[in-house]
Amino acid sequence: MHSFWELLLRGLLLRCPVCGQGKLYCGFFKMNERCPVCNFQFEREEGYFSSAMAINLVLSELIVTAFAIPLAANQAIPILPLLLWGAPFPFILPILFYWHSRSVWMSMDHYLNPIYRHKSSDNPTLPQ
Repeated sequence: MHSFWELLLRGLLLRCPVCGQGKLYCGFFKMNERCPVCNFQFEREEGYFSSAMAINLVLSELIVTAFAIPLAANQAIPILPLLLWGAPFPFILPILFYWHSRSVWMSMDHYLNPIYRHKSSDNPTLPQ
């Protein structure tokens, strides 16, 4: 069993949650179907990454809000430049967090619902 921190680090480094070595992505937005090292299937079911999208959205909007509220409360800063500079961030941040939100979600899911490998085989399988 891997520790929470080890799996979180694997998620942040965009590595397979099972073996920690395989890369998750083979292109800019193209995720491998399986780990190239341990053959772990990344998407367990249709809609598997819905929670990753929620993590991405919440994190992005919290960051935008954390910056917007203090700046908007300051009367010395004109609102128009604030809007012009801040408007792109709700669109840019989810794109920047895309890879890591999916990877961290897989690591969290693996921590809560681990997949084990048989000692006689390199293929991951469900616990017995």
